[in-house]
Amino acid sequence: MNKITEIIEFPFVVLKMQIKQNECQSLKDNIKLTQLRISAPKCFDRDFEYPWVLRNIDIKKGKLLDIGSTVGQMLHDVLPKDIEINTLNINNQKDVEGVKQIEGDIRKTDFKSNLFDCITCISTLEHIGVEGRYGVKKDEFGDTKAMKEMFRILKPGGKLYLTVPYGAKDVLPINKLYNKKRTEKLFKGYKLVKEEYLKYDKRYGIWLTVPEKEAAKTVWQKDKWYSLGLFVLQK
Repeated sequence: MNKITEIIEFPFVVLKMQIKQNECQSLKDNIKLTQLRISAPKCFDRDFEYPWVLRNIDIKKGKLLDIGSTVGQMLHDVLPKDIEINTLNINNQKDVEGVKQIEGDIRKTDFKSNLFDCITCISTLEHIGVEGRYGVKKDEFGDTKAMKEMFRILKPGGKLYLTVPYGAKDVLPINKLYNKKRTEKLFKGYKLVKEEYLKYDKRYGIWLTVPEKEAAKTVWQKDKWYSLGLFVLQK
């Protein structure tokens, strides 16, 4: 998209978001989100997160729960058929054959303890309890509650595959960004099996694997996008 097209389309994109209210609630925040997306990398973070999660899932059968899910169909089609795919979303999702879709809140669920062999949570944790986007109500400890609930419903030895935006400063209500201090608190009780960090290099338009300290220095507006933290945690 060239600059002239971006300028012409900008107000219409913002207006559509404001009317639909499917992103941010306030006009100011929808303008901010649109500005951030205009400068976003051509290769989006989901282009890395989904393949990473699928590569790392190591069960051949059992129960999987995807949090904040809109990818039940993909999980069903790509993973072994002996894995039972369950999804949880605060909003009702379109039925998908072969997928058990549940409407609910991961901060408090009706699932039995020690139920799931693995849980996937792809760029969802940062929105839990952050008011102003997706109709979420403020809950300062929303992500902490979610992590505790996922721990409860995981089987002993079960794994959580988690991806989050990583960087130096929150851009609210668009995204909360994580760092070492925050993740250490959130991961309490879990065993950290694997960690990986990706950062967008705006000079060359590519994503690079970087040390945690480099990812933690990322400033979204200056660096064009946030970094990614990708984690495998075990109960």
